Amino acid sequence: MKSLNVILVVLIALLAMGCSSETVKRTTYETLQNVKENNCRQDPSIECEKRETYDDYQRQGEGLGM
Repeated sequence: MKSLNVILVVLIALLAMGCSSETVKRTTYETLQNVKENNCRQDPSIECEKRETYDDYQRQGEGLGM
């Protein structure tokens, strides 16, 4: 629940600053990646996935015809 609050605060702050939609998308993606990584690190028995950059994520979407 705390993670959701952090995400909402970041999104509201970005929108209030008048950032472009691309910047909001990138920041949201990176924030979600941070949350995922932090959750994974809390359980040492799990091997965490390699972190994917937003640019790699975008390229994958383009390759899928999105």
